[in-house]
Amino acid sequence: KRMKIRPGIQFSGLNGLLSGLVLLLAAAAPLAAQSKYAGESFSVGVGARGLGLGSAYHTLAEGAEALYWNPAGLARGRGQRLNRAMFMHSERFGGDVDYNFLGWSHRLTGSGPATAFGFGLIHLGVGGIPITALPDPTQEPGPDNRPYIERYSSKNDFALLAGAARRLDEKTWLGANVKLLHERQWGATATGFGFDLGLIRAVELKLPLLVSLSARDVTTSFLAWSTGKREYIKPWISAGAALAEGLAVPGGLLNAAVEVSVPVERRKANYGSSEAYYMSLLHLGAEYELYHRLALRAGLDERNPTFGAGLTVRALSLDYAWIGHRDLAQTQRVSLGYAF
Repeated sequence: KRMKIRPGIQFSGLNGLLSGLVLLLAAAAPLAAQSKYAGESFSVGVGARGLGLGSAYHTLAEGAEALYWNPAGLARGRGQRLNRAMFMHSERFGGDVDYNFLGWSHRLTGSGPATAFGFGLIHLGVGGIPITALPDPTQEPGPDNRPYIERYSSKNDFALLAGAARRLDEKTWLGANVKLLHERQWGATATGFGFDLGLIRAVELKLPLLVSLSARDVTTSFLAWSTGKREYIKPWISAGAALAEGLAVPGGLLNAAVEVSVPVERRKANYGSSEAYYMSLLHLGAEYELYHRLALRAGLDERNPTFGAGLTVRALSLDYAWIGHRDLAQTQRVSLGYAF
């Protein structure tokens, strides 16, 4: 189906941005039933700080991390250092899955509104996948009545991100990115691309807050396989809020964030109850920063508990996150950041 916009329709300002986002999602809706969970390899987060906060990080992410969470955060860098680089390594589910991220961002200088851009690379790899032999009636089963393993294979997924952001006024940041996707498994390859959009705005209630709205795979990303198969990655819409500057407490600052992330595709039937489904959409996080050097974190990520810690020494930051899981093994992630 094609979406036609009459020449007389114009979009301007914040309301125009939101209207355009709704139209983009409407254009993607006809694809909603064609494939499920195609993009799960690219939806597990980057950076140990955000993951320690229960993935309630679309509002707070800055620098290279914002390429994944919310590209509007690229332009929110603080301080005089204009470049940020980050590397993350993770071993998921007891070491069965390797997950890595490498990113860099740069804020442009000048008298105009703050503008920034960045690049990042995500890699997820699973090795040692056993491929069993086809059943043979004349062949006895292997040891312990198990099938014979014919060979071992691996799966590797890559996402190359390129994004840009701009500060529209004193309270509003807008960003977007494009991503090139590539997967390799069992002798087949897939290539595709997609887009993300993000918005962050400062608001004044009883406390200064930041609110955010972001859309991942906003036009429905796709993967075209060498076998002729085509898969679609449905949009995710995330809305969140966080303390803009943190609350002053003895010894440092206390920050908190809340977020709701909703998939466009219907997943409610995969949960045992409505309560379990709605809880899976919720992300909560809190952080205590001691003397601007040591940080302690805790959160809730899709009903799974998370904990983390961070250490900052001048331009160098080291972060650690532990993510529990209700059914699978725990995950540990470490990330290293450098500002220059």
